[in-house]
Amino acid sequence: MPKARRALVRLLLAGGAAAVLLYTEGQWESRSGGLMLVADLLNRPELLLGAALAALIAAAWLGDRRTAVRTATRAVTVTAGVVFLLGVLAAHKVSAAETRSRETAPARPELALVVVHRSYATAPKDNDDWQVLLEVGAGWSGRRWSLAQIGRAPDDARLVEASWTGRDQITVVTDSYRRVFNLDQDTGEPVEAR
Repeated sequence: MPKARRALVRLLLAGGAAAVLLYTEGQWESRSGGLMLVADLLNRPELLLGAALAALIAAAWLGDRRTAVRTATRAVTVTAGVVFLLGVLAAHKVSAAETRSRETAPARPELALVVVHRSYATAPKDNDDWQVLLEVGAGWSGRRWSLAQIGRAPDDARLVEASWTGRDQITVVTDSYRRVFNLDQDTGEPVEAR
């Protein structure tokens, strides 16, 4: 294999590995308390995993010159590409219409209560779900905390209200429970009141 071609294959493999690592970091920061800007930028499976797969497919096609290995590699990578594409198309088909409401804390503009409502066109109305989030700060240091995930199954609770009930307190009310969260004065981290 010519030197330039070998360098291109190595570059494609490194690029594919980097895309997977970036996506992994985005997934990690999507957890409760993670850095919201990093999560928003890097938790993109279609873009980053698609780019990684494309780089690996290109590296496989340009790589090994032996016929049997090349044929097997191409078959596996093309199959993986088709499966990934079908998964992306299926995910978009069942994607939800999403609305967000945002309310800043009384006298604390760095804190925001966010309620995300997802309505699925392919599911009955009872399958809507809500996610209640607290966003603390902005930019690279801003964090996002998950307070409640409501309504994943037909027999789950339904959100009635999520609101600021004090300068450092959030109350989430559903048709079956009420949860109160107090915020840490320094970090803004929510702690459920017992």
